Order: sequence, then C-alpha cells, then structure tokens
Amino acid sequence: MENRWILPLSGLIALAGCGRGQPVASPPVKKRPPPAVAVKPAQAEPDKPFVLPPNIVEAAPPAADPPAAAPLPPRSKEAPLANLLAEAQAAEFNLPTIDEARVASAGIRKVSGKHLTLYTDIPPGEVDELPAVFDAAVPLWCEYFGVDPAKVADWRIVGYAILAKERFKNAGLIPENLPGFPAGYSQGSQFWLYDQPSGYYRRHLTLHEGTHCLMNRWLGGAGPPWYMEGLAELLGTHEWAGGKLNLAIMPRTKEEVPYWGRVKIIKDEAAADRGLMLNEIMRYDAHAHLRNEPYGWCWGATAFLDAHPATQAAFRDLKRETKDRTIDFSKRFYDRLKPQWQNISEDWQLFVLHCDYGYDFARSATVRKLAEPLPAAGAVATISADRGWQSTGWKLEAGKTYVLTATGRYQVAAGPPAWPCEAGGITLRYHEHRPLGMLLAAVADLEMPVVITPLNQPQPIGLSGEITPAATGTLYLSINEASSGLADNSGSLTVEIRGK
Repeated sequence: MENRWILPLSGLIALAGCGRGQPVASPPVKKRPPPAVAVKPAQAEPDKPFVLPPNIVEAAPPAADPPAAAPLPPRSKEAPLANLLAEAQAAEFNLPTIDEARVASAGIRKVSGKHLTLYTDIPPGEVDELPAVFDAAVPLWCEYFGVDPAKVADWRIVGYAILAKERFKNAGLIPENLPGFPAGYSQGSQFWLYDQPSGYYRRHLTLHEGTHCLMNRWLGGAGPPWYMEGLAELLGTHEWAGGKLNLAIMPRTKEEVPYWGRVKIIKDEAAADRGLMLNEIMRYDAHAHLRNEPYGWCWGATAFLDAHPATQAAFRDLKRETKDRTIDFSKRFYDRLKPQWQNISEDWQLFVLHCDYGYDFARSATVRKLAEPLPAAGAVATISADRGWQSTGWKLEAGKTYVLTATGRYQVAAGPPAWPCEAGGITLRYHEHRPLGMLLAAVADLEMPVVITPLNQPQPIGLSGEITPAATGTLYLSINEASSGLADNSGSLTVEIRGK
C-alpha cells in the first residue's frame, strides 16, 4: 500500500513550465527547531493511482520556431517520410548564420571555445571563461548520460551573454519569435542568458542551458518538466577552480554559490507551509517554471533521487527515456520504486524539513530493518555516529515505558581538534537546540496513520532516559547531528533497551 507522507503544509501548489528562474540571494542560515504546527488530513488514499489532476496540462507547450537556419538541399518528391522527419530534426540543430561585421559594429564581442562560441557585450573578465567552462562540462555530461564522447567531438553551439538586450536585437541575435525569459533560455543549438550579479550564477545558467542543449541534441529530448529542469539545475550546480570543473555538487555553504538560492527556496517554502512531496513535483506541467520556486523543488527532487541509495539506479536509468515528456515517464519511475516508495517518501520529508547546505543524502538515508518484539529480558543495539536514523530491530509497545541506557565514545568532528563524545552530547556546540552528538530516540512504523514522520519529533535520551510510545512501532536511534556533519563522524555507541 502506498502511504503518501504529507507535510503539515497547506496549499500544495502544482503549476509548471520551461521558463528560467530568477537568481535568488540567500540570507544567513539560521537554525530553527523542528516545526510544531497543526497538520492537515492526508489527501491521498492507499494505492491511489499516479494520475494528473484534471487542471494540469499534460502536454508541453509548442516550442518556439527555431531561428533561421541554412536551407536544406533539394529533396526528391519520393523521399520517404522517415527521411523528411530526419531532415527536419537535423535542421532544428543547425547553427545560425551570423553577420560578424554587424555584430562587431554593435559592440558585441566574440569569445570562442571548442564547443561554445559566445557573443557578449559584457566587459572582459569572468564572462570570457564561459567557453572554457562549457568545454570542461562536455565530457562530464557525456559520462553522466552515457553519450559516446566521439559522437560529440565536433558538436558546437552558440551562446549569447547579454547586458543590453536592444544591442543584440539590433544585431539580429535575438529572433522575433523568441519567447520572453527572465534569466536564460535555450533553443536548438543556441542559448541566451542575461548578465548576472555573480560569476558563479552566470556559469550556472550557462551549464543549465547547456544541459538542455546536450539532452535535446544527443538524447532526443529532456523528459517532462520536473526532470528536464531538475537535471539542468543539478548539473548546473558546480565547482570551478583552477580550470577544473565538478558538476552536481552539494554546496556546503551559500558563499560557494552566490545568488543560486535553491536551498533557500525549499527552506522558505517549508517554513511558509508550502512544502511539496515528490508526487506533487512530478506533476508540474509545462508552465510551472514561469515561477522561481519550481526550480528549487526540481533541484531538490533530482539531487535527492540522484544520491539516495534506494533511488539512484532507477533515477539514472531515466536518461534512456528522455524522449517521453508525458506523465507516463514519471509513472514508470514510480511503479519501479513503488515497493520502497513509503520509505523514500519518509526520507524526502526529512530532507525538506531539515534542508540545508551540505545535506548528505546517502548518510541521512534511514537505515531500516525488520523489527521483532523486544524480549522480556531486554536487548541491545549498536548505533553508528556517521549515519542518520537507524532501526534497532526491536519493536516497542504502545503505552509501555522503556529505559534506554547508552555506553561508548565516538567522534563528532574530525578536527583538528577531534571532538570525542558520549551519548550526553557536547554542550560547547548545539544543533537544533540540543547538545551536539546527544542520543535521540523515536518510535515509528510506516503502518502508523500519521502525517508527519515521528522521526522529525525525536525524544532526547542522552546517557539514560525513558520513552513511552504513543503507538506500537520500531525503535529508531540517532545522534543529534546535522546531515552535513555526518561524514566526519566516526565510532559507535551501544544502547541497552529494557522494559520498565
């Protein structure tokens, strides 16, 4: 049975589209306790089919006409339909014919790389490295999508980095049929982007639009809106230093990605009771991305699905289906993961509620195992310090009180200096209003008819404490640590569990 975990967030919005997002500045990160707000009733019944609501547009909008391209050679009237279709598809990716003298006289410079020719009126500086960034991305895109590098060896596209739009219009570099866009737009073998307030975000938009261009040219399509924009966001989020490029990074701080703001979107939307679950994001239609928030949600969904151990393989297999832009694309993905969807949805909910820079999807994935009734004599469980919630394998009964006693030392920071810790935690540093490293407990089961996972409302235990579950379920334990801090932890603790 599907249990669709619904956040206590009203107004789940599902608009959609293929526009481009505005840059979002990120304010200083402030820790806040887990939300304690009224929840709304679940809106999905068990085994509800994965279908679009009636007000959602299933088809993508018609693409704008491509810019004028070199004419195709004459063809025979007897040419097979397949040949005509192939010719039309090839024409979509023809490079534009550009009047170089007219462009230069308009004050527009030309900066060339192996794969990208960039026209810009932005003064020389960081903008001139965009062709090199694009060239560095091509082999990384090929590796991610399984495209033979030899196939794209001669691939070229044209980009326009725009400071003054009228200058480009007067030079004939902005076609009349190009739709309006707030930040970036791609079409065929061209992309356009407006200048941005940070070098990082200018590179991000170049990689975002470049991802669209590569997918459409070499994969035959980019999938439905959530996947198309989510992957462009994921593979646009990058690190560029010393001529070396890394894609699909999880930024550790907002200073690494100025004006990117995707983490901020999720945090702000969740705080405003507008959180979305994965099913809502997958229902985005072709107009959602006229707004900025869907970029944050699509980035979050693809980053989560690409890194979570239960979803990574199935998600990366989707690159074989990118020609399908319909809801069937998402339904097939859901059907493949349906036996695990309850667990996946619970971990997604934890990510939304605790989203922050440096979030470690793999280490934060809940460790689950089948639970047995706790023996009358009690039992013990071993908990690793470098993982999130972990099942003890023991089931506790509703209304009965249990005593938990923890022993052992572990490390909560690699240092220097290293921070040794016991289950009582370290009072020199707090996380979510509790000592860092403190032992936490929660009782949860997917059969429980709850809206918010109990793993989001843990009980502090420390060196010793009691827990009285409101409902029968599996005992989960974790130390109090931010997801971003799990990787440099080491060691474990032993917890004795006995009935009182």
